[in-house]
Amino acid sequence: MQAMERKLGRIFQITIEEGEDFFEELNRFITTKNIRAGSVFVFGAMHTVDMISGFRSLEGYDINRCSFEDRRELVGLGNISWPDRPPAALGDASWDKPRPFIHIHMALSGGAGRNEDVLVGHLSGADVQKAFVEIYEFV
Repeated sequence: MQAMERKLGRIFQITIEEGEDFFEELNRFITTKNIRAGSVFVFGAMHTVDMISGFRSLEGYDINRCSFEDRRELVGLGNISWPDRPPAALGDASWDKPRPFIHIHMALSGGAGRNEDVLVGHLSGADVQKAFVEIYEFV
């Protein structure tokens, strides 16, 4: 087991509005506030959602990506880090210095009239209808 003691820094409550890009807005906020590590909680409704729903096989990074164009509700929990290079989940992204990476595990509704269907996975993109985000900074 590994453990790291952290102290709680600032706490932010954010509302992301209709039509805004979830990760674009959150990355801008995290960069502006220089939040280097923290926990992220999100709940809301999205017009569109992109997600990684899991691995297709145990060979390398063989993932399954899904996209939904209908309104979905979601709840998620994740973390903020600043890796030196892009994580595999970002595909062929590149960067020349550390930048924020928001890693969110989520539960997503099955869509209108399908509330009993719930999908789980990693949030990889979303066009927001209305989302509420709480960030707990670690220092």
